[in-house]
Amino acid sequence: MLLTTTCHPTGDWSGRRVLLLSHAFSISSSFFLSYRLLPNYRHYLRAGAFAPGPFAAHAWLLLLIFPLWYVLLEALGLNSATRLSWRAVIARTVRLQLFGLGALSALIFAFKLQTVSRLIIFGFCVLLVPISIATRWLFLSVLEAHRSHIYNIARILVIGTRERAREFIRQARQAEEGHFEVLGCFEPEAAQAPREVEGVRVVGSTEILRCYLFAHPVDIVVFAMPPERVPEAKDLMDAALELGLRVVVLPDFYVQRLGYTVDQQQVRIDSFFGRPVAALSSVPRHSSYLFVKRVMDIAISALLLLLLAPLLALLAILVKLTSPHGPVFYRWKVLGVNKKPFVSYKFRTMVPNAEELKPQILGRNEMVGPAFKMRDDPRITPLGRFLRKYSLDELPQLYSVLKGDMSLVGPRPPFQEEVDRYEFWQRRKLSIKPGITCLWQVNGRNHIHNFDQWAQLDLEYIQKASLWLDLKILLKTVPVVLRGRGAY
Repeated sequence: MLLTTTCHPTGDWSGRRVLLLSHAFSISSSFFLSYRLLPNYRHYLRAGAFAPGPFAAHAWLLLLIFPLWYVLLEALGLNSATRLSWRAVIARTVRLQLFGLGALSALIFAFKLQTVSRLIIFGFCVLLVPISIATRWLFLSVLEAHRSHIYNIARILVIGTRERAREFIRQARQAEEGHFEVLGCFEPEAAQAPREVEGVRVVGSTEILRCYLFAHPVDIVVFAMPPERVPEAKDLMDAALELGLRVVVLPDFYVQRLGYTVDQQQVRIDSFFGRPVAALSSVPRHSSYLFVKRVMDIAISALLLLLLAPLLALLAILVKLTSPHGPVFYRWKVLGVNKKPFVSYKFRTMVPNAEELKPQILGRNEMVGPAFKMRDDPRITPLGRFLRKYSLDELPQLYSVLKGDMSLVGPRPPFQEEVDRYEFWQRRKLSIKPGITCLWQVNGRNHIHNFDQWAQLDLEYIQKASLWLDLKILLKTVPVVLRGRGAY
């Protein structure tokens, strides 16, 4: 039986940081707009307390406003990502501005700050109401979409069938946020394994766990074993971590006995269905990095799709004119994070029956390993060769980035038949979201003829992933694409 319920495996700290960022943006933009809009109404203003004055005479107030507003936001509960009704958000936001306006006015009067325009302060507080409400909604919506993509279809395996595992599954059923699936349980001792635990199927003994993880899409492995049995599971934890899966250990204090360190794995005490656990991961799980990366993906892909719309239309027409018997787009079903399948799109660059012809040229594969690469592939059309040289066929993948199936930067998404031939260590390529460009594209591309070297570059990216590295790869991709270097 498949257990389906709801959860957010992590706590509220990422939501709090997002709200602090939204407040900083709201305050800064409201203050700036208040000052910039005011000069348009100079002829309605009289000199003195209501005159705008130079911006420098007011900008320093932000140093006072930020800490003051932070205290008020905390007092009114607006710094918490806990869901509030919009009526409560609006009411508290209005109260916040009234308190803030009163406090600022008192400070200006007490210290006799004659150069500060009262009207700018009043305009700032008025503008901050709609702007802060709108940005709160926008930032939390993006965060919710980001969390949903990570957690809402998280597939969990439970190692253990006794009371600790039963307790975990019962707690999981009581959770109220997000969506996940408990795929099954594994029992260390096959002879004692029941058929099911709290309605969840027992797949088998832990002897077959490694093979199961390699063959099936799994996101999180929960070790809910008796305390005395936890150290025996270290090899199983290592196998899950090698694949880039998230490992959760109950109870958390046994992690130190297993010899894991922060240098080897990202070990942290986390909250999982309301209970403290030790979460281990060998890939980046920093919520702030993933959130900003997702915001960047949405912004850049949406902008490029808008700006490149005429070019996309032209290329679609050219594909149809030069190869009228096939579709404009090539729909390729590939695997994403932890083998989750999705459909992406490219401009078609091959003849319509390319897949039927592939067996005839498999022997001419120039890539050592599971991937297929061939410089003079006879299935590629003349236009397709041009599109591939400058990576124009990849542009429709921006839609997959916008949807959330892909990222701008990440390992290239593989086919199922390629993954079936992966070695165990290569499977870790699937531990993060695939991308349009990565280290492979900017470090040799199709000049690399050994899949092991390709996989090593992807694992290097996974190990070092950061916003700075993403930006460096994006900047390096531009000249590589414009020169058509290493593409065929």
